Amino acid sequence: SPFPDAPKPLAFSVIRVPFFLEPDYDEEKPFVETNRERLIKKWGGKQGWEEQKQRHDLKGRGMEAGIPHFNLDRLTSNTMASH
Repeated sequence: SPFPDAPKPLAFSVIRVPFFLEPDYDEEKPFVETNRERLIKKWGGKQGWEEQKQRHDLKGRGMEAGIPHFNLDRLTSNTMASH
């Protein structure tokens, strides 16, 4: 061995535990909607969505991360099959 005093390699395991952000969506029902529609529905209507945006300062945090514009009108769909 070229490095007789080198530490022995470590052995480890990786456990992958995926989770679904929208667990109440029907796995059997395909859907396509905009992110805006999905988030308004998720937070219980327009008022709930506006409150959520204010609580979490989503625009401010996005700007800090270098994301100046979120496209809320892009289409999204059920991703359960990818999990």
